[in-house]
Amino acid sequence: MEETLLEQFAEKKSKEKVQEFYEKALSILTSALDDYKDEDINTTIDYDDTRIFPMGDYTNDTFIDQTGELEIVIASSNPQLSIANSTYIKNLKEAKNKKERKLVSNAGTFDDLMLKYAQNLTKYFDETTLILLVNQGIKILCLEEYGFKILIRFATFDEQDKDAVLNFWDPLMKTIRKTNLFLYNEKMEEKDKATAGNYKKLVRIFKNIRKNILINKWTTASDLNKYFIELITFNIPNSIMQDKNLSIVFNKAMTYLDNCDIFNFKSFDGNRIESFDLARVSYSKIKNFISYASKISF
Repeated sequence: MEETLLEQFAEKKSKEKVQEFYEKALSILTSALDDYKDEDINTTIDYDDTRIFPMGDYTNDTFIDQTGELEIVIASSNPQLSIANSTYIKNLKEAKNKKERKLVSNAGTFDDLMLKYAQNLTKYFDETTLILLVNQGIKILCLEEYGFKILIRFATFDEQDKDAVLNFWDPLMKTIRKTNLFLYNEKMEEKDKATAGNYKKLVRIFKNIRKNILINKWTTASDLNKYFIELITFNIPNSIMQDKNLSIVFNKAMTYLDNCDIFNFKSFDGNRIESFDLARVSYSKIKNFISYASKISF
């Protein structure tokens, strides 16, 4: 790939626009939560045990679009909510048929809360905005109205857990997906420092390549998400990223990916790569990405 283009792809983008939008989004999300108090709805979520914060590539400086999709987490440490979610999942599994599943109560669970919350959110956006439930949470397609999209993820956590592992709720599959989000951020920072900033540069390059893969319609955004790119790049050895010449680093990285044993790839915590659920990894997806990246790069 041409060196000038590589430099453009690797460039760190300004966070000014996303920071401005985050303030607007935070105001909307908190106002929608306040509506529950006004309506006297028992949602088992309260400010005393709730944290709202951004996640994803806008928080780790690997984003490539100054206006894109901002991910925001609404996390609760209320043990009653965790118990209600687990009990709901258990009762759904024990239901013998579709009729019995319909009779399982979702009161006090994220399944109940998210439906009501999505309805509450509609009053804060105009008719151009679409709000829908997806596997990851609530997606707000407000690009025309605000120049951004929002993905709201809901999670529970245990205040006694020193790792603060987040239990993300999947509203479509009605399951819990555990993620050590803070370790993931920590390991990315460690690798970037160990490679003199080349790790994040490579991530941004590969995210631009991903963008071209999606434009060519070789795969879908859900099959090849941004966490996937961060994780695959994380598995490239630090020694390959040490050169000051970005073109040399990129070519070495591509040569490594073309020839390495992908079955040795690990997650950020050293466990099997599939354990980092946010990335939705499979070995066939890894092979396809390497193949697509090679087509675009050379």
